[in-house]
Amino acid sequence: MTPLVVTELVLALVVLLVVGALTFVWARRRFISGDGRPVMLCARRDEPVGRWRLGLARLGADRFEWFSIVGPSLRPEVSWVRGELDLGVPEPLSDPIPGLVEAVAVRGGARGSVCEFAFAPAAYTAIRAWLESSPPGYNVNVA
Repeated sequence: MTPLVVTELVLALVVLLVVGALTFVWARRRFISGDGRPVMLCARRDEPVGRWRLGLARLGADRFEWFSIVGPSLRPEVSWVRGELDLGVPEPLSDPIPGLVEAVAVRGGARGSVCEFAFAPAAYTAIRAWLESSPPGYNVNVA
């Protein structure tokens, strides 16, 4: 093989890998939000001085789920039951997070595990509304 053919094959392989990676990221995002559940950008950190990890937050009928933004897993990394999740008061974020404009930090936890979330203000409002509303069919006949 001539050097030109080898170069063309290497370039074709690189293009194929890039297109494959982008297709996987797109397909994973579509799968996570596949059944119409709201999905939003959300950062999370487990320790107050730890680093923020960007991810996707998904709201279900009875669960708040968090997926890492990168990685092959189609399952949530962390999941909390709606009735057990407790969110604190939003505070302005001191350190900027790429992808989250004017984010607010909120302490949250369930069953003894505590972490901190960072949301865009509109996403925080949506999550707070979801958290305070009743799940479908739950106590609908209470007078």
